[in-house]
Amino acid sequence: MAEVWSAAWSGNLTREAKIAAISTLSVCGLGLAAYSLFRWKSSPRYDWQEVGKLSRIMIHPVKACRGLEVREAECTALGMKSSDGLFDRHYIIVDGENRFVTMRQKSGLALLRTSQSDDGKYLLLDAPHMPTLRVPLNVPVTNDVIQFRLWGLEVEGYDCGVSVTCWLDRYLESSGNKLVCYTPDLQAKRNIDDPKWGKRMVHDKSVFQDISHFHLCTVASLNDLNSKLENPVTMRPFRPNLVVEGVKEAWIEDDWKYVRIGENVILRKTHLCGRCKQTTVDPETGVVGDEPLKTLKTYRCMEPSHLDYKGLNGAPVFGIKLNLQSRSDTIAVGDTIYASS
Repeated sequence: MAEVWSAAWSGNLTREAKIAAISTLSVCGLGLAAYSLFRWKSSPRYDWQEVGKLSRIMIHPVKACRGLEVREAECTALGMKSSDGLFDRHYIIVDGENRFVTMRQKSGLALLRTSQSDDGKYLLLDAPHMPTLRVPLNVPVTNDVIQFRLWGLEVEGYDCGVSVTCWLDRYLESSGNKLVCYTPDLQAKRNIDDPKWGKRMVHDKSVFQDISHFHLCTVASLNDLNSKLENPVTMRPFRPNLVVEGVKEAWIEDDWKYVRIGENVILRKTHLCGRCKQTTVDPETGVVGDEPLKTLKTYRCMEPSHLDYKGLNGAPVFGIKLNLQSRSDTIAVGDTIYASS
């Protein structure tokens, strides 16, 4: 462009050519200005307010199974990753028909604990009256690739092997169960294809999370719920990744659009978290009841005018779902939490 401008004012061009060159420069300048204005208008503008502290970080390596608590983790574009390398919900159990299994069908999954071996080579599975199962973290690429649908979206993963199937079949008292593992060479879910929330996640992908990468709850909202329950519950039935304490008002997280953890990690709210029967499974016993879902339904269902009403399909809300807005970075318990509405 500089060469065109220089030529336009030199004596080497005719008057008509100079006019054409200046017109071209004007159009380019207007286009650049319009693009800059578009980028400015479309870029999020944050109004950060300190709202609390990150009190707990929880990772659930196997979807629907008991999670583990960590002191720090990395927020990535495919979910939470522990300092030991375990990703949140990068494993899932499917049945003999390749349908994913949750506590809604098998409440005993609440007691299936996951951890990592001291040498970092194995995912360990423990359950009542069962021997510890050691699952190699490096799944052979020669293993069968299992293709299935998770809430209507196509996804795939490697079968972790026959020995795992035998262990799961024995514990779940059913046949054909498989532990499926995602690795980067496989197909992740294209969130844009989700009929409920996809338009809010055009460029995002996810693995075996329902759809969003992160799930956040506040202690203030849990306290408000427990004030209405005869038998208070812990945070475990809600299975969040991030727990925030120090928030002054219950349910204020409903209004947050962005969350910043520390200085570098920014998360974008995708939608409110609708609750289902899974919250009624006691995480310590595996026994199914009717709370806290019954009480949540009395006062935490959104009005028809709410932006998320249709997608929630009548489910009561507890917590918010988020995706990564910034680059990947590490967070730690005790980090300051900021919100922008």
